[in-house]
Amino acid sequence: MSSQKNKIQKKIANQTVATKPVPIPANVPIIPAISVIIPMYNAQRYIKSCIESVLNQTFKAFEIICVDDCSTDDTVKIVSEIAKTDKRIRLVRLPKNSGGASEPRNTGMRLSRGKYIGFLDSDDMYTRTALAEVIEVAEKWNADVVHTEQVYFPENQVIDVTPQTKFTTFSKEKGGFCKEPMLETDNLAKRVQMFCGGRLFGWVHNKIYRRDFIMEKNLRFDNLLTSEDIVFYFKVICTAARLVRVPNIIYIYRHNPNSITRKMVSIEASIHALTHLMIEGSKIMDDFMRQFEFFVKNPNYRQMPIDYIIQQHLIWTQRFYDKYTPVQLEGIIRKELGTYCKEFVPFFSYIYSAVHMYRKRLMKMDKDIKELNAKLNGTPVAPASVAPAQKK
Repeated sequence: MSSQKNKIQKKIANQTVATKPVPIPANVPIIPAISVIIPMYNAQRYIKSCIESVLNQTFKAFEIICVDDCSTDDTVKIVSEIAKTDKRIRLVRLPKNSGGASEPRNTGMRLSRGKYIGFLDSDDMYTRTALAEVIEVAEKWNADVVHTEQVYFPENQVIDVTPQTKFTTFSKEKGGFCKEPMLETDNLAKRVQMFCGGRLFGWVHNKIYRRDFIMEKNLRFDNLLTSEDIVFYFKVICTAARLVRVPNIIYIYRHNPNSITRKMVSIEASIHALTHLMIEGSKIMDDFMRQFEFFVKNPNYRQMPIDYIIQQHLIWTQRFYDKYTPVQLEGIIRKELGTYCKEFVPFFSYIYSAVHMYRKRLMKMDKDIKELNAKLNGTPVAPASVAPAQKK
């Protein structure tokens, strides 16, 4: 295990962004092979290293589309200075703050010219050979999507990544990872099961997409306050003819504690974002699925992804029930549900609270059972592992 970890550290040390951008080669084509879209909002601390991780790619035929969502810090100034030195960088400024990553990403897709599209968060980075690796696979397999399964994560949640930073691998996906590139099944039922089972997780940034496929299927990010990427990727797996999974790890994911502040600056904003996703997001997914004969004829599969979205985000709201009493939350919940439930707010407010109350009981029962089994078997109870926090 230690030798494998040393290999990982050595690989990343060789791939981490250099201090100065690599000069633009003379033979870079006018039409890029890939458009890397970077949505930005108050990203002055990270944006330089983020962009440089693209500029320092071994693969040079790219364009970078930086879409600023009305930053109030020096983000635009920093990008403007870098853009003066490299014609592959395009800076776009939205006229009005959109409040999320959806509109910046949609704008970037609309302006993109590459054969492929990649999404890079403004506080993350690519490994130095990322584009070369995934584009080679995409070309060889004629892929609509190249899906990588894991990301590199700085140990101890380090923010300012350097070549000396130690990394580990992390994934939200469940199940065994592939050991070589493989064409995923085109069976829609199996893909839905994999998505809902956590086997095809909906991050968009550790994948690349064939632009013509995105445009032909008219795929866009919906105006949701959180997890818009998961809803987008569900649409992708339902429409992509050729989805290729690879073991390559190309993405360095930095946990930025400030990246969620636009959506979840308070308990009210947090519950608003999560409730908006559960109600509006489930409607968006249901409207999308009604276009498919498969989902119309198989209502159990039509309900499955909606169950997945709602359950996952109810779990997120559980943290508030750990910190506050139902009485303290009652007013916030009623106000939020009032947008959707009108005169039925009291009923749905009770359901909303009851779900968390019973989940808490089940969690306690599960803990008690594990402790009892441990006593009977004479084995200690293993502590729960702590996963990196999600930015969005």
